[in-house]
Amino acid sequence: MAVGSLGAGSGVDLESLVNKMVSAQRDDKVKLYKNTIQGYDSKLSALGSVGSAIDSFKSSVEKLNDSDLFIGRNAVIDQPDDDKVLDVTANRSSSNGSYEISVNQTAKGSRALSTPGLFSSGDDVVTARGGELTFRAGDQSFTLDVSPKTTLSQLRQQINTAEDNFGVSANLVDNGAGDLFFTITSDKEGDGNSLTISNVPTPLSQLAISDTLTKDEKEALEDAPTNPSGLSLDSVSTEGLSAGMAVSANDQARDAVITVDGIAIRNDSNTFDKAVSGLTIDALALTSKPTKVDISYDEETVKETVKSFVSSYNDLVGILAQSAAKGSVLNGNSMVRNLQSSMTSSLMSTHSDTGKLSSVFDLGIKMGSKGMLSINQAKLDKAISQNYDELPALFTGSQGLAGSLDRLLNSYSGRDGMNQALKDSIQKSKDNTEETLQSYEDRMTKYEDSLRDKFTSLGSQLSNMKAQGEYLNSTLGKL
Repeated sequence: MAVGSLGAGSGVDLESLVNKMVSAQRDDKVKLYKNTIQGYDSKLSALGSVGSAIDSFKSSVEKLNDSDLFIGRNAVIDQPDDDKVLDVTANRSSSNGSYEISVNQTAKGSRALSTPGLFSSGDDVVTARGGELTFRAGDQSFTLDVSPKTTLSQLRQQINTAEDNFGVSANLVDNGAGDLFFTITSDKEGDGNSLTISNVPTPLSQLAISDTLTKDEKEALEDAPTNPSGLSLDSVSTEGLSAGMAVSANDQARDAVITVDGIAIRNDSNTFDKAVSGLTIDALALTSKPTKVDISYDEETVKETVKSFVSSYNDLVGILAQSAAKGSVLNGNSMVRNLQSSMTSSLMSTHSDTGKLSSVFDLGIKMGSKGMLSINQAKLDKAISQNYDELPALFTGSQGLAGSLDRLLNSYSGRDGMNQALKDSIQKSKDNTEETLQSYEDRMTKYEDSLRDKFTSLGSQLSNMKAQGEYLNSTLGKL
């Protein structure tokens, strides 16, 4: 029987009666279950926010608890930002102090240039018989197999795309007066590393001359490699009887030369990583006078880490206060209350036995009435500048503030922390409530089906009684 048709035959609204009976049994209890589930969802959401804030704060605490933070070095170079002559990087092994550095010469690679008038077009053939072309700079080299009838443009492409190319590039430069220059550069820097290009032509015995060359080419080939027509690989070599490429004095590879505190230092590249212990010096441009470089502890990174610590601490305190406020879903929650109290206690404790920095408040940090921290920047700068050696003891290790907070947060964060344990407990309660609600809904469905069965039978009886009554009334009306 379709829903809504119950009692149609009898004229009695049994459908409405069934709905009211089911609603009386179901609605209030289902609403209670759903409200409970919604409360669990609100708690899970709040604990998710708390967990994220704990993780963020823990990350900043771990950075402060890392002793390596306080041994970093910073290099300050006395030069304008838009006209740099040096880059200096200091590692943790470098010594604090000042240096005067001059750049006397920058390192560079070499360049080979073709003889003027030798080439006029990229279509000029550089070899009729082919052969091997070897490029060498210092201890690096690679060799190309050049095919017969290779043009200048094809050779350029072959050089630039060679798989074992160590840093050689070829180019074509047109001077606009009918001359085309073939340039080959090497990025291999340092004295004695200038580019050389040599060739070994393919033996005539290995060529099928009659199949590959014209008559004129055969005649030119017999004169190679002294033939000036461009049919010899000598035209693109720096070595040979008729070498067409040359590296001028100004295009030779050379060392970089710097002076550190009056001591001249040579290097085969512009990066000096062994000149001064702990320093990497990059020579960028020639200097007209010594450039001052100061190496000191990286105070700025420490300050930024302290600021990040304060910011993430305030974020966590704000989340905890919001979650535990009157009327909030975590109001009265013991985990939140204990975490708030423990964090405050850690901050108020003394974490260094000696020196001027015995607590975080000696750095210019203050705690407001609502538990939020603020920083007096001038006091922070002065405290770190004058008492830098005391910072590791204040923050790191078993007695330091960050070490203490790290241990505290370990019990609240992560998969085994209290926050996750509380979330798991609430999730389990939510799952159980959802299962109970589903079971109750199933019972209500069976209850409604039972009512419909009963009222269907009643409706049938009422319908029969109605029909009999109508028949009697009709019969009596005819008497």
